[in-house]
Amino acid sequence: MNENLPVGIIDSGVGGLTALLQVKKLLADESIVYVGDSERMPYGNLSSAEIVSNANEMISFLEQKKVKVILLACNTISANISSLKSSVKLISVVKAGARALAKAQKSGKIGMIATCATVKSGVYEKELKSLNPDLELVSNSSALLPKIIDSELENINLIEDSIKKCVDPILSVHTGIDKILLGCTHFPIIKKEISRLYPSVDFIDPAGELVIMLKDFLCENSLSAKNPQSRIDIYTTAESYEYAAAIKRLKIEIDTLSKVKLTEAPK
Repeated sequence: MNENLPVGIIDSGVGGLTALLQVKKLLADESIVYVGDSERMPYGNLSSAEIVSNANEMISFLEQKKVKVILLACNTISANISSLKSSVKLISVVKAGARALAKAQKSGKIGMIATCATVKSGVYEKELKSLNPDLELVSNSSALLPKIIDSELENINLIEDSIKKCVDPILSVHTGIDKILLGCTHFPIIKKEISRLYPSVDFIDPAGELVIMLKDFLCENSLSAKNPQSRIDIYTTAESYEYAAAIKRLKIEIDTLSKVKLTEAPK
């Protein structure tokens, strides 16, 4: 496999751009092909069968783009990784998030906010137990916040109200918690707003750990790019203008931003 083939990233919308940003910061020579399925998000409100079908369509699209590895930058998709089909390595943001939690705290209660599907799946509890059984995860979900971040990023009042509805139930019941994982990759886009509302809480972004896992895989398989002319190509199933606010906020320099129609993945 050619080491200069691109890294693929999939997400339900703009959230995976936070992972893309970290890849470019730490692995600048890597080209990236990103697919965000904003037309059918939020994935957290879909059935497992729908999530798997949609994700496999994105994976098939990236395989046609000849990617060498795919980052599952969506926690909801990662929770269904065992049902996905891919000819290349899939790297799960859930595994990255669990590793980040285990590094952040050794015992006691630790928080997480995520989508309804991620919380309901129990996948984080399972991953965390395998890494550190002394940690107890306290989770809460938001059905609306990912969609608001995708399409109404400038509506600060709506965002802050949705943040409070997601975080307050954790802190009001478990007053000793001072670390909370951002268990949806959309949430780090508004980390500044979240931290402003809760300055005494450390909100953990798993994207950094995800990129460490990517770097390890590339090094172990001699696939690290040597490509100073790397590029970033972003595809979305919705209108491309929906990505403008997130790209601007994250200060990402891209080469192309295109709307794409995904087709059903081969059985």
